[in-house]
Amino acid sequence: MLVEKWNFLDSLYMTVITVTTVGYDEVHPLSDAGKIYTIFLILSAAGIVLYVLSDLVEIFLELNIGLRRMKHKIVKLDKHQIVCGYGRTGQEVVKHFRQNAVNFVIIEAAPERVRKAEEEGLLVVAGDASTDEALLEAQIKKAEGIVCCLPDDTTNTFISLSAKGLNEKITIVSRAANPGAEAKLRRAGASMVISPYVICGRRMATAVTHPLVTEFLDVVMHSAAYDLRMEEYIVGANTVLTGVTLKEANIKQTSGAMILAVNQDGKLITNPSPDLVFHESDQLIALGTEQELKILSTLACKQKTEELQ
Repeated sequence: MLVEKWNFLDSLYMTVITVTTVGYDEVHPLSDAGKIYTIFLILSAAGIVLYVLSDLVEIFLELNIGLRRMKHKIVKLDKHQIVCGYGRTGQEVVKHFRQNAVNFVIIEAAPERVRKAEEEGLLVVAGDASTDEALLEAQIKKAEGIVCCLPDDTTNTFISLSAKGLNEKITIVSRAANPGAEAKLRRAGASMVISPYVICGRRMATAVTHPLVTEFLDVVMHSAAYDLRMEEYIVGANTVLTGVTLKEANIKQTSGAMILAVNQDGKLITNPSPDLVFHESDQLIALGTEQELKILSTLACKQKTEELQ
């Protein structure tokens, strides 16, 4: 319109067929100025189109390669945990898993939460955790446990049923919003059911009646400021602990860790006596520093024929 003094429609028509490289005949013969303008228009338009296309291809390749890498990492998971839901509860679970170097994968249906997990570098499956397809993609057959963090009790029940159907040995921990849902979740296969409202109420009451106990448990279970942890270990077959008493094992002097309780044949023995005999598959609950607990872990799996370093 400025160079050739054409009307709007003719100018628009010429610009479109030039930029799209269709190249129909000109509406009117071009002047020298019009030809020069057309040359610059073609070059600039072609450059812009190529730049945009190259960016789109790059974005597509990055997304595709990133997705393939994530799927490859998920396929390689073994004896891991599956976190269903990346809401506030799920994020706290993930935070604890990351602090304790636990392998895990997230199943989340909400696109914005999927993106959030991906941006944080976490392994995530986009889908409905109550479906077999999503659970299988999360390698549930090789998983050690599954945590149902969704706020809906019905969905958590479906997840528990599906998980048990795909992996009978899996340990299921589920959230329950309503007290009446606990029995149903346990029937569906949940090993442990936790009600946030019950836990919150008990904790608030304990903070009033036993504030020091509450502070101590916070230090042991959640605080990274103190090198003190509470862990559980399983006594292996034919180890230096099997067949000996707590007194003979001399755990406190050898490792520095303190045995708080022992789960023996399904019975939890708190404050065990020195005469308690350890058996294979006993579960030990111990308190100590990270280094002390590492030594205890070695004791729990060290074969009797080996000499303790």
